[in-house]
Amino acid sequence: MFTRLAVVAGIWALVIGMTASAAVAQPGPVPGRGDDRSGVSRYFSSPQGFAIPTVPCDPAGPSPTDGVMADQLNPQLHAKMAGYLNAYKMSCARMVTQAVKDRGLNPRAAAIAIATIIVESSMNNYSQAVDHTSLGLFQQQDWWGTREQRLNPTYATNAFLDDMERRYPAGSWNNAPIGEVCWRVQQPREDLRHLYGIEADDAALIANALWSGTGGGPKHPYASGRVVSGRSADGRLEAFAAGADGVYHSWQTAVNGAWSQWRFAGGPRNAQLAVASNADGRLEVFALSDTTFDHMWQTAPSAGWSAWENFGTGGYRLAAGNNADGRIEVFASNANGVFHRWQTAPSGGWATWEGVGGGPANSRLAMENAPDGRLEVFALSDSTFQHLYQTSVNGGWSTWENFGGGGRDVAASYNQDGRLEVFASNANGVFHRWQTSPSTWSEWTGTGGISNAELTTSRSVDGRVEVFAINATTASHAWQTGPNAAYSQWETFGGGGTEIGASNNADGRIEVFGTSQAGVYHRWQTGFATWSEWGWLNDSGPAIN
Repeated sequence: MFTRLAVVAGIWALVIGMTASAAVAQPGPVPGRGDDRSGVSRYFSSPQGFAIPTVPCDPAGPSPTDGVMADQLNPQLHAKMAGYLNAYKMSCARMVTQAVKDRGLNPRAAAIAIATIIVESSMNNYSQAVDHTSLGLFQQQDWWGTREQRLNPTYATNAFLDDMERRYPAGSWNNAPIGEVCWRVQQPREDLRHLYGIEADDAALIANALWSGTGGGPKHPYASGRVVSGRSADGRLEAFAAGADGVYHSWQTAVNGAWSQWRFAGGPRNAQLAVASNADGRLEVFALSDTTFDHMWQTAPSAGWSAWENFGTGGYRLAAGNNADGRIEVFASNANGVFHRWQTAPSGGWATWEGVGGGPANSRLAMENAPDGRLEVFALSDSTFQHLYQTSVNGGWSTWENFGGGGRDVAASYNQDGRLEVFASNANGVFHRWQTSPSTWSEWTGTGGISNAELTTSRSVDGRVEVFAINATTASHAWQTGPNAAYSQWETFGGGGTEIGASNNADGRIEVFGTSQAGVYHRWQTGFATWSEWGWLNDSGPAIN
């Protein structure tokens, strides 16, 4: 490998014919060429590369957010790009990530693509071929497309993904190591095979930050309850549990990694909790008890926390989500119905509390985003179920519509194609209802399941909805058998408890949190279809009755 160096007079002549890529990227057997993928190129260890001309990735150029995100991520990277991210490179990664989103794939696919462009071009959209005819972020040769196509990040990313899905049919790339998938598509020499794996962790960090950041579609809500978890801007999960004496806090000490000990954070006692992400990446936590409503927030992305500040008076349940423009919107119920409060600007101040035309008294709440970013709210009481939605993106709200009978708990999620899915429990088990189009709903359908359960949902890395239920005697689990598809039978997931929550690690693996009178447990995917056993989340944490 080359060491970090700058181009000076005399060096250029020595490197003509070498490439800024690790691979001669080839899309498959090329007519007349056989299928020789041995590669003849070399890897630039320096992300600065040589003075090769580039073209913009985003025609509008880097955004201010690209620069902010690069500054936030640089200290967290450990491989080739550590300290070398800038607004331009982030704009290139953003365009790649958006192409993955638009294709309907998941953050892991974005991490695979980003690991590839880190190795191939140091995230530069090179417009001059140095290795044969290779151009662009992926250093694709001329058989991948025209010059203009290969310099278009959307086209180049989809060409890469086409080949990835050809080599790994039926989503099997989800279960292969990131570096191996990159290598299979790019096909450099065998001795360069390991380079993509080196970049996998950093690529996942960048992909996650972009996926959950301000650009590219709605930012879907985290579930509310007695135990909640959200993901910091750097990809680490943070968990909060509501004890009898206040709120407790634990966090991953590394991305996809182990957990800290619980920290007592104060705040309302025996609270219901919700967590949401500000447009600038800072998490914000809301805690509602029967006498008060408080909130606290990260003082910077992935940083420490403010003191608690009053947010309102007491109530019953709450939910928090994001408008399409990034502004957080909070709903809460009490004996008089449902109320809401919202940020007047992204990451900014708050409007006063307002009613939303009634709604079920003392209802359990769930929120989700429609594919266009509009928020939808579901409110379930003991006797009724109603539904409310924004009439336009970032806009006002409809009147309440009847959505069914009463029940115990409610959870919402979304299919890979964007259609919403709602689950409710009662004494007879778990039921669900789903959108048959953006504005129409199925009837309620029973799924079996345990009675009078607390519910939560998450999504597998390939976009399948997974549902988790717990009551006093048992925990249970069901999942879609394929994206947008029917559900499996329920399987036992553990013993009984008092609450259940779920979130996703930066690499897409689901992490489930269960509470009981003994404390807080967790169970996590060890692969994308296998699970650990239950264990304490570092230590027992607070008892939750």
